[in-house]
Amino acid sequence: MRPVELKIQAFGPYADLEEIDFTQLVGRSMFVVSGRTGAGKTTIFDAMTFALYGRASGALRNASDFRSQYAQPEMRTEVDFSFTIRGDRYRIVRQPQQPHPKNKTPIPHEAVLYEWENGWKPLATKVNEVQEQIESILQLSYEQFSQILLLPQNQFRQLLDSNSNEKQQILQSIFKTEAFRAFQEKWAERYSVYRKQVEWSVERTRLKLLELEDDSIEEVSTKSIDEIERWQNEREERLIETCDAASSTKQIHAKTLNQVRNEFEEAKTLINLFAEQEQTKQALEAFLSGESLRNERRELLQNLEAAASIRPVFERLLEMEQQVHRLTMEEQNSSTKLEKLKATQSTLIEQQSAIEADKQEVITHQERLRLIDEMMPRIKERTSYMTLRDRLAQRAHGLAEFSKEPRLQELQEQEQQLVEGLKTEPTERAVDVERHVDRLMQLVSLETKVEGLSKQLAECERTGKDIQRQHATQQDVVSTYKHQERLMLARQLSESLVDGEPCPVCGSRHHETPPHEETSVNVAEQNEALTRLEELSTRLIEARADYRSLHQQLETVQREFDEASKGVRLDKSLTEEVKKWSVHAETLQRDERMRQEHERTLRQLTVEIRQLEQERRNQFEERQRVLSELEMTQQKLHALGQAEETTLEALQSERIDRQNRLTGLMKKVETYEHEFETGKKAIWKEEERLSVTREQLSEANKQYSVQQALWFKQLDATHLTRERYEELANQIDQRTIIREELQREEEEGVRLRHYKQMIEEKLGSVERPDLQWIETKVKEAAELYEQASEHLITAQDTLSRHRQIVSEWNALHEDTALEEKKLETIKLIADTGKGINPQKMTFETYVQTAFFDQILHAANIHLDQMTSGQFRLERKVETAKGNAKSGLELLVFDAYTGQSRRVQNLSGGEGFKASLSLALGLAEVVQHLSGGVSLETMLIDEGFGTLDAESLDQAIELLMSLQATGRLVGVISHVQELKDRVDARIEVKKSRSGSSIQLIVE
Repeated sequence: MRPVELKIQAFGPYADLEEIDFTQLVGRSMFVVSGRTGAGKTTIFDAMTFALYGRASGALRNASDFRSQYAQPEMRTEVDFSFTIRGDRYRIVRQPQQPHPKNKTPIPHEAVLYEWENGWKPLATKVNEVQEQIESILQLSYEQFSQILLLPQNQFRQLLDSNSNEKQQILQSIFKTEAFRAFQEKWAERYSVYRKQVEWSVERTRLKLLELEDDSIEEVSTKSIDEIERWQNEREERLIETCDAASSTKQIHAKTLNQVRNEFEEAKTLINLFAEQEQTKQALEAFLSGESLRNERRELLQNLEAAASIRPVFERLLEMEQQVHRLTMEEQNSSTKLEKLKATQSTLIEQQSAIEADKQEVITHQERLRLIDEMMPRIKERTSYMTLRDRLAQRAHGLAEFSKEPRLQELQEQEQQLVEGLKTEPTERAVDVERHVDRLMQLVSLETKVEGLSKQLAECERTGKDIQRQHATQQDVVSTYKHQERLMLARQLSESLVDGEPCPVCGSRHHETPPHEETSVNVAEQNEALTRLEELSTRLIEARADYRSLHQQLETVQREFDEASKGVRLDKSLTEEVKKWSVHAETLQRDERMRQEHERTLRQLTVEIRQLEQERRNQFEERQRVLSELEMTQQKLHALGQAEETTLEALQSERIDRQNRLTGLMKKVETYEHEFETGKKAIWKEEERLSVTREQLSEANKQYSVQQALWFKQLDATHLTRERYEELANQIDQRTIIREELQREEEEGVRLRHYKQMIEEKLGSVERPDLQWIETKVKEAAELYEQASEHLITAQDTLSRHRQIVSEWNALHEDTALEEKKLETIKLIADTGKGINPQKMTFETYVQTAFFDQILHAANIHLDQMTSGQFRLERKVETAKGNAKSGLELLVFDAYTGQSRRVQNLSGGEGFKASLSLALGLAEVVQHLSGGVSLETMLIDEGFGTLDAESLDQAIELLMSLQATGRLVGVISHVQELKDRVDARIEVKKSRSGSSIQLIVE
């Protein structure tokens, strides 16, 4: 980032608009900002930082304090800053929240970011959007900007003294090491997820084995894998023998069932034939009884055919009747309308003489209006000058005295009193106390989080124990169901044993039937109990995982609390300390608000005094201007001479009356002429229409007579009357339907006779069978077959379920073994990436150390030059104590003592040289590696005053040598030697009305 132009308006000590054009440096890479203490040197760096980030360059100034106390109320506080970066040019205009000059609602914080593309084009128009865009363009946050590009007053050692975590954030932003951090976090997250998955796989494998529902499964599940597999094979052999026996029994019963079903189907066939014989007989009798109705429909069909043949002649006759009627009505209507039009035309001819008189009156009014229009401008001009003369005389009289003179004197006395009261400066700032309160509030928040997580951990522990008790109880319920099922199976097996035949379980041929209790198993309840057990197992695993997660969160928050409480002295409890310091902060804030109120009142008084003085000057000037204008108006009136006899109002009234009368007469004449012409045209058109209609009516009557004779001839030929034809007309289109119905009925009669004869031949002399007795035999055989089938299905389901569960158990066991091996590898990678290694260094930090070593190498070249080889920066390689991260801490090697020590032990001058070297080394490495961060500028606020003469000379030589690299260095300093050796400087001059800026290039 390289500055191009900075504009400051009503900002800090600058009351008006101040501009700095950095392009005037013309190749120079260093400038000095000089001026008296309090003139506003640091404000220049504040303005740049505020434009970019909306905050000051140092920690002791707030954006709300940027409003200049010297500025006029109507002038807004604003910073306009343009810069270049990586060849692109940007401009940002920002204004802080500030009082409104006219109302109580303050002007809000606003910011706009522009990009140069053949002109300034807006890139972001909202404060939060501008913030995101600036951080994206510069690739630096505000804190990183203050540690790398800007060394604020009293804070230039931040980068040097920062801990490993803070340096890690800076290097992460510059060298884009987020990918390495994402890599290590991804593996840590992957280990956490995969660990839960493995725990669930182990538990699921054990639960899958328990699904075999065998008496000895609980004991078998605790044995080795070889013994479990041997037990599974023996159980499968026993189940296969049971299935074979059930299959043989089913085949015997299936053969018997097929025989009785065939007999039943033959009986059903005979029964159906007897029923069809009866139905056919009844249908044939019904057909014979409807013969008379069919004869009537045949006669109707003949009449409809005759009516259809003469229908076109009748329809044409009706059309001609309608046409004759229509033309007759049109002839009557046209005659009536023509008589009315002729009567109206006669009336208009009688009014012709009156219209001629109206036309003559129109000419008279037009001539008078022309004369009035010539007279009105002269009268109107004189009237306006007389009105203006009276108004100016009254205005001059009102401006003779200034009415606010007593108020002006009162305000001047109040201003003097407030100036005397504000001479004493406050000894303590509220912002320092507020920061301490914020730190205490952070401790309170962390303490609350520790208490909340402790309660959640205890609640999670109670919930887990409750789920564990429910799981044990549900296991007992499932065991009870399994025991009942085994008893039922044993009873069924003992009932099926026959003396002399071997037992399918033990092979014995002699069987003793022990007494059994009546037991039954509800399958639905048993399945519900198994489902409930699986659900509780899943919840138990999840509860254990939640407990471990909460325990880790509690440890993390506790570490944060311990870290945040370091260096905080507590004489009382946290709550009491917060209350005590909050009261103290409120007291200081109240004092500061009172002082600010007095300052604001003073500024308002000053502004109001200036306004009143300006109003007094303006009133005097306004009175002189009014008197001059009054004299000029009087001269113009004399030049116009005497007034006309009539007045402007009378002429205007007469003109309006004559114009209204003229408009009415012209409208009346135009209406008469339009009505006369319209009437003549309407009479001619109506006479033509009447003649045509009469000719059409004569021709229609002739055609109607011819068609009527043809109609009577057709009626005689078909032996129908008009009345009979009209009765049949609605049924003519149904001829096809009637004809098809008659044909279908006759075909149905032939079919019924034939089908009745065929059934009688099939039945012969066979008797009706007893279907109910045969159906009973089928039902008994089917019940025996169903029982055998259910027994076989049960045996096959048991065998299939056994094989399926064994197969699933084998697959789960193999997958679990592989997942456990994979989990060990993932854990090793995740722990190493998170810093759980002998060096306590994360993967991202390890990558950053390589960049940091390059930065230290470049920094030591400059530090060696400034300290004559005494100091050299080193990276601390020893592992940090406890859980603190390490790898980026700094030590300084002192060649005079031959030992290394902490950089915090450096003196002010030594620390300044080390900080400056580190910042320069960082810029060189970034530019060498072509990173996303552009470090073309360095801004240093003070620090040179802590150097001795030799060190100052070395530092100046180092900064002067940077001109060869093209890097721009800006320095705020009171050191005269530095100002003498730099030929470009920004001088800030302080006055009672505010400061001003001047750029000098020698």
